[in-house]
Amino acid sequence: MNLTLADLRALPFASALIGGDGEVVANTPEWRGDGPGSASYPVRRSRLVVCVEQAAPSCAALLDRVLGELDAAGAEAAPPYSLQLRMLAASLRVVAGRTVHEHDVLPAGEVLELAQAGIEARTGLRHRIVGFERGSAVAVRGGAAAALVLVQLAVNAERHDAASAVHLSAATGELRIEWASDSAGSVSTARRRQDRERWGLGFARIAADAIGGVVHPPQPRDDGMVMAALEFGVPRLSLPLAAVRDGHVARATRAWDDETGATPGTAVITMPQLLDAAHAAAATSGAIARAGPFTARQDGDITWLAVPPDDVADRARDVIDGLTHEQALVDGVAEPRRSRIDALAQLLAHALGAPLQRVPSSTWVQRMRTLAGLHGLAMPLPEPAGAGATDPAVSALLAAEAGERFEVDGEALWLVLRPDRANSTLAAALLSEGRDRVRLG
Repeated sequence: MNLTLADLRALPFASALIGGDGEVVANTPEWRGDGPGSASYPVRRSRLVVCVEQAAPSCAALLDRVLGELDAAGAEAAPPYSLQLRMLAASLRVVAGRTVHEHDVLPAGEVLELAQAGIEARTGLRHRIVGFERGSAVAVRGGAAAALVLVQLAVNAERHDAASAVHLSAATGELRIEWASDSAGSVSTARRRQDRERWGLGFARIAADAIGGVVHPPQPRDDGMVMAALEFGVPRLSLPLAAVRDGHVARATRAWDDETGATPGTAVITMPQLLDAAHAAAATSGAIARAGPFTARQDGDITWLAVPPDDVADRARDVIDGLTHEQALVDGVAEPRRSRIDALAQLLAHALGAPLQRVPSSTWVQRMRTLAGLHGLAMPLPEPAGAGATDPAVSALLAAEAGERFEVDGEALWLVLRPDRANSTLAAALLSEGRDRVRLG
């Protein structure tokens, strides 16, 4: 789907096409500048940047710390754990909306090796690389995220198609995964968080969009094998977007076809949600309208419809889900970094509205004794009288970063904070202004 400058100025979200040298080529009236509240999609040598709703500053700071801890864990670990963590950290950056730059390129052979490390950790599949020469010049933009896409396809093959072994290969413009079967397992997912039940294949689509790729679902071949693939280096826009004229989809991106099934030629009247979006656009005199999962804008005889990227808060929730879903990839992280990652993920979830996890008081005491040594806590540890307390990973990290002492008041357990607590990301996520202690139990 080729977009003219006039098309770019009429897209149904706050967006701009930014050239390779950083200049704004064209933008919609609502454009408010590139920043942390945006998602980026490569288009040839440029990128389309779409503004989304931002999250609280404490959420952004915690998200950065989670990603930083994963990077550090990967740098410290030995193979294969270093490969698994490198792949996960890069992939979660994509999920979080971080831009994949032109220099983020890996040789295809390295991508396949990363995928093997992930398949080994996540599945019971036998796996090998076939038909690929290590000296090949094939290179993959966003290669670490591309590797995790292959892992998700392998997991899907094992879970839904009873595969026992997979073959990995690469060719110009394509990474492939194959397995023996007389039928192809289904690939059903969505880019928007609220429209899907599972993380893995939703991530695969989001990652493909961000690196300029397309996920091709499993297809049976005549030789008794099934093949799924990630096409990469695709020069066209991967954001789900369509132009409607005369009541029919006239043009659309491949991502739109995947997400909606409303391929060019589809009558809008046959899909109630699309019809609602088109009506909403007609009623707003050229402004952006929202209807269900779609944004829309009418521009002359064209109505633009799109599935916009999730906002920053939902992307952060997807990062948390990714850590849970890919738990096997962090098994090699040593303490205390492993508990720090766990604590930061819990605090990020809390900043997004989830309650902090609690454990029985006896468990808290036992685990805190271990973590106190790992975190270098010099303060005496109490024995809470209440039924439970905040997860020890969170308690220990907060105490190490901002705590002065623990206090027990009846059944309440408190952490009194140091005067310099204003510098603590964790304290900022848990405290209202002016308070000097955090209740843990």
